[in-house]
Amino acid sequence: MWDIYWSLVIPLAVILVFNVSLFVLIKAKVIQRLKLTKNLVVVLLVVTLIPIFCIGFVAQRKISSVIFTDVFNSLRAVGKTRAIFINEKLEEIKLDAESIAKNWIIMEVLKQISIGKVNKSDPNFNTLFKNTEGHISRIVSAKGFEDIMLVSAEGKIELTGAKHTAEVGTDISTETYFKQAREKTYFTDLFYNKFANENLMYVVTPCFDLQGMFVGCVMIEMDMKRLCKILVDREGLGETGETYLVNQDKLIISESRFLQDVVLKVRVDTMGANEGLAGKSGTAIYPDYRNIPVVGAWYPIKYTKWVLLAEIDEKEAFAPLRINRIVHIILVSVTVVMVVLIAVFSAHATVMPVQELTNVSRHVGEGKLDLDVKIQSHDEIGILINVFNEMVKNMRLLARQAAVISQGDLTTNVQAKGELANAFNYMLENLRSLIKQSQDSIARISTAAVEMLSSSEEQSSGTSELAASVGEITATIEELSTSAKQIAANAESVAKVAEDSETTCHHGMEAVSASIHIMEDIKGVTQDSASKILSLSEKAQKIGDVLGIIKEIAGETHLLALNASIEASAAGEFGKRFGVVAAEVRRLAERTKTSAEEIKGVVSEIQVATNAAVLSTEQSVKNVEKGVGVVQKAGQSIESILDLTKETTDASKQIVMATQQQKSATEQVAVTMKEISEVVGQTAAGLKQTTAAVAELNKLADDLKEIVKKFKT
Repeated sequence: MWDIYWSLVIPLAVILVFNVSLFVLIKAKVIQRLKLTKNLVVVLLVVTLIPIFCIGFVAQRKISSVIFTDVFNSLRAVGKTRAIFINEKLEEIKLDAESIAKNWIIMEVLKQISIGKVNKSDPNFNTLFKNTEGHISRIVSAKGFEDIMLVSAEGKIELTGAKHTAEVGTDISTETYFKQAREKTYFTDLFYNKFANENLMYVVTPCFDLQGMFVGCVMIEMDMKRLCKILVDREGLGETGETYLVNQDKLIISESRFLQDVVLKVRVDTMGANEGLAGKSGTAIYPDYRNIPVVGAWYPIKYTKWVLLAEIDEKEAFAPLRINRIVHIILVSVTVVMVVLIAVFSAHATVMPVQELTNVSRHVGEGKLDLDVKIQSHDEIGILINVFNEMVKNMRLLARQAAVISQGDLTTNVQAKGELANAFNYMLENLRSLIKQSQDSIARISTAAVEMLSSSEEQSSGTSELAASVGEITATIEELSTSAKQIAANAESVAKVAEDSETTCHHGMEAVSASIHIMEDIKGVTQDSASKILSLSEKAQKIGDVLGIIKEIAGETHLLALNASIEASAAGEFGKRFGVVAAEVRRLAERTKTSAEEIKGVVSEIQVATNAAVLSTEQSVKNVEKGVGVVQKAGQSIESILDLTKETTDASKQIVMATQQQKSATEQVAVTMKEISEVVGQTAAGLKQTTAAVAELNKLADDLKEIVKKFKT
């Protein structure tokens, strides 16, 4: 499912990234800055390589998934098959051990030993032992065990086969496997036996008599080489694969394919070993005990704390995947080279006519019309070249006609075709009409210039008199502006004082408001205190009631104790102890009664004090309420003052605004008069310039008459 998902998502993501990148490049005008040849090569490469990449990626992922699945399944099958074989062997040995423990001869020997009826000098017992030894030898030969030992209920080895005779009489009662085997069949771990000077493993099973009493154990030494024979088989493991067993101490307990003498000497602290010892099975890639990356499968072995590991070097396991990747890279590389060659050839064939057209266009752009595009083509570019050559031909005709017009000859027309030629002819007609209109206008300009010259001289004298009058008015307005500034300054001072008064009134109102809030808080706290004191008085009254009850109980207890003392006296010697207790109870009742009266007096004093406190608190609340009323009246007075102050401030501000407006108006009038004075001066100067310009205009009109005479219309 995930392979299909990623096979679809990754190519779509690549296409999306490419489109976004292309959009960004277009927006940034990077592609537009490239030449057409490079653009064509890039487009062909992208259009070809993206599908190749996507198809290759999907195929590569699919092939990788198949190879990964095949490797893990193959290794899982090898490991599982061998784990099942070992589990079945252990199950078979367990059943054999339990069957031997139920054998009548074995049971009888162990029972006789356990109940202490054995006399080794008894001929009958020796006969029984010999028969048992023969029976054990036959079982060892038939089942392929290394040896069988009988252990008494006390934990001593009483009888063995031919291999472990030296261990007869050895006490194993403190060994863990003997303790575990008292209840059920127990498989020991592989360990070093000093008597046999080799690594051994036992299956220990309990033996019970017909009444269910534990009479001893049967210990079977397993043939580890026979058990692990299947692990030596290399089928399905290639050149670097192996299967081996690891015990609970993470030590190898079977032979290794790569190292010699590893049993109980080489530690395997790998992921597979740890997961298998935790009771889990699975597959993964991890470093093995040689620190080489391997593909591993692990399976826990039942009845033991072992794990079977099936491993093969990652390099060998995934060699087909690497070969596939190399082939894929070679194919992609060859495809890229072929696409580049095709793209370059196609781009050159397409761009060559465009380059020729560009060179001629650049030549035309420089104003040179002597070249045509010589390339012949029948595609769209060929049509573009023919149109371009026709355009250059028309431009040559226009250039020749423009040269004739530049000599002043406006009598000819352009013979070229198109809107540009029509516009050129229309321009010639307009020029001819314009020349005729210019001749008439020049004559009128000459007449008007003479009249303007006389009028300018009269205006110049009137302007001088106006300038003198404006100067006198300006001086008067400047004096009025100075007075307005002084009035505005005084009005601003009054407004400032009024604003300060208003600010002070605001502060007073804030202080009054704060005082009212504080007195309200005091009133609330005082009322709360009165409520709590009143509650205290009520609780004190309840305490008094309880003390009355205690006093009554103490009186009754005193009477009961007195009656008990009388009864104790009547009882004689037997009632003395009871009389002592009754006397103590009577004294306790008297002390309780006295203490209750003292507490009642104290409670009465508390009630008197709380009542006085309540009265005092109520008086404080009334005083606070009076204070709040006085402060509120003061606040109302300050508020009235504040309203009057606001009215004064507003009036002052209006005066300030009026005086400022008056000042601004006088200043504007003064500025306006100055500007009028300057304008009058400029007007006088302008009239002088106008007079000179009119004279110049008259001269220019004469010159234009001479120029227009040169055009032929």
